[in-house]
Amino acid sequence: MNKDAIKLLAVDGGGTKTLAVLVNEDGTILGEGKAGASNYQVVGAEAAKEALVEAILAAFHHAGGLVDVEKAVFALAGIDTTKDEKIVEGVVQRAVHALSIKIGSLVVENDCLSALLGATQHKAGILLIAGTGSIVYAHDGNKQIVRSGGWGHRVGDEGSGYWIGKQAIQAVLKMQDGRGEKTLLSQLVLDKFRFSKIEDLYNWTYSDAYSVDDVGALAAVVDEAYRLGDAVSKRILDHAVNELILLLKTAIVKAGIQNDGFELILQGGVFHHNAYIKEQVLEKIQQITPNVKIITTAEEPICYIIKRGLELK
Repeated sequence: MNKDAIKLLAVDGGGTKTLAVLVNEDGTILGEGKAGASNYQVVGAEAAKEALVEAILAAFHHAGGLVDVEKAVFALAGIDTTKDEKIVEGVVQRAVHALSIKIGSLVVENDCLSALLGATQHKAGILLIAGTGSIVYAHDGNKQIVRSGGWGHRVGDEGSGYWIGKQAIQAVLKMQDGRGEKTLLSQLVLDKFRFSKIEDLYNWTYSDAYSVDDVGALAAVVDEAYRLGDAVSKRILDHAVNELILLLKTAIVKAGIQNDGFELILQGGVFHHNAYIKEQVLEKIQQITPNVKIITTAEEPICYIIKRGLELK
């Protein structure tokens, strides 16, 4: 490997955005680049590759130009099955080829798993991500790593921003029918998308313009309606809390750490922008497992991914 090679390329790619950073041996960031979504399940394999290329290229430009890399960790959403692993590895390889850079050792893994390993440093711990999607990984402090959720926006991701946004749209349509009670969400959702009538909202959901990211952004609208006293919105948020707690409880039991002390890290836009959900999740999980240590000053996921990469041999 070239003596001028950068120590680590760390990439955090999800259903909303992609962040690539270049760091030296002590973790100092030398370059950073951003792009759109790189979860192939959301945007497709080609668009995911292009997002990776864009973010990584921007990071290299920020650092002063293209050079070789000793190690790289691609922590990407959408790696849920063996098939996903093969597809995403292919996406990453095509992105690296397009950039014409050499990488000494390359790791491609689920974003939540990568962040957990970096955060816990092999101690018992749980990482719950509730952003556009939702997933939990738990580590028992030995060699066992278990997962709960993360089955994507079509059949899973309960309690996520997308799931909350979809519940909001359904509540608006039910109100329109007379099957559901009146809700402030009706006007707030229309205002969010600058639609003039509910029919416009319906037409959008079945158009090419529909996007998981846009629906996920409605989680903030539901929070706004809740703070304005909307009962429907509170029920949606309470349902999201229950789903997230179920994810956590399942992972805790599967990892066998229900009677042990462990760290819990919460990440994702839902916890950043929905204070009620965060408060309720923390309160309920402490009732279930009193020995849990809540990490309230959690770093951004990329910081944990960097730690994960630097410890790799």
